[in-house]
Amino acid sequence: MAKTIDNFTSRLKFIKFSDILQIVPMLIGAIGALFLRLKHRNIWLVCERKSDARDNGYWFFKYMREQHPEIETIYAIDEKSPDYQKVASLGTIIQFGSLTHWIYYWAAKKNISSQKEGKPNAALCMLLEVFLGFRQNRVYLKHGITKDYQQWVFKNISRFNLIICGAKREYDYMLANFGYNEKEFALTGLSRFDNLLTPHEVKRQILVMPTQREWLRVISSDTLKFEGSYEFTDSEYFKTWSSFVHSKDLSELLDKHNIDLIFYLHASMQKYADRFKADNNHIKIGYAKDYDVQQLLMESAMLITDYSSIYFDFAYMQKPLIYYQFDYEKYRKGQYQQGYFSYQEDGFGKVVMNEKELMDKIGSILVHDLKDEDLYLERSKSFFVFHDNNNCERIFQAIQNM
Repeated sequence: MAKTIDNFTSRLKFIKFSDILQIVPMLIGAIGALFLRLKHRNIWLVCERKSDARDNGYWFFKYMREQHPEIETIYAIDEKSPDYQKVASLGTIIQFGSLTHWIYYWAAKKNISSQKEGKPNAALCMLLEVFLGFRQNRVYLKHGITKDYQQWVFKNISRFNLIICGAKREYDYMLANFGYNEKEFALTGLSRFDNLLTPHEVKRQILVMPTQREWLRVISSDTLKFEGSYEFTDSEYFKTWSSFVHSKDLSELLDKHNIDLIFYLHASMQKYADRFKADNNHIKIGYAKDYDVQQLLMESAMLITDYSSIYFDFAYMQKPLIYYQFDYEKYRKGQYQQGYFSYQEDGFGKVVMNEKELMDKIGSILVHDLKDEDLYLERSKSFFVFHDNNNCERIFQAIQNM
């Protein structure tokens, strides 16, 4: 319990006045739910982030509406989201964070999300779920395969009731280290994987998707600690990726091989996207409003990332990728400690530490017609227990059996 209190205390700096104002709709929602449940006893509430319908939540909702319409499955999303109409065409949707969202949150038999913040208000729901033990019906679809020692997922901190796993090694590691029991995990594969193996076009396109840095996500004392400045543009992260985007060697490679590159930042770093500028017509800075992440992954022929778990999706499709890990020690110290996955020994592509090594590896893959060493293909084949289009069905069965 002490660790739970410490975790909550550390997050107090992120609580806003608007979170406190949500207490009133939260209480009214609890009363409204009593009436809703009189006629609606089997509601499954699904969501992702407030403005998203592109991840495991969306694909599971789509599956439920198409394959199990007998279950009242509802999706929560912001009406201003570019994904709103896409979800609305499938079934009933509610405004994320609204009084209606609170009513359904209390009334739902299953609360299902791909995000830890997938709820009417993250701060209040943490109090309800972790401290007070309400809502013992929470399914965490996750937004990627867990590979690191992520303390925020530990049972004493998050208290999920069912966690979906996409790989056997992930399942074994979380079961052994995160404080949950076997009934609280389900090895099924991720719901978004179902779409990855459907027929699709692969373009002459390189996708670059670095993950977030926790100390840059919200500018705070941690930013100063790790970067020596409060300015994002002073960070090693910005300077390194900006150098990459402006690299003369990169431009020459793209021109020579007539291939495009999209530089797409993690969702929590998208606010910095306009800080990056491209000089070459083959390079585009990707904005979330313009692209669907899964579509980018499917249509791209090569991936460059640092630590983002989207490389598992790419490996699932058995396409070449590169890990660019220029700040490995800092990342391990400031974000996630290493778990069961070693990039050097288990990775699905080469690990590079500087820009020259990165350019050499990009060039090598391009010269070999966008193919990489057999070693990495064999690693990807052995990692996944399931390699099919039945992930959503297995998830459905696991939720039914909670």
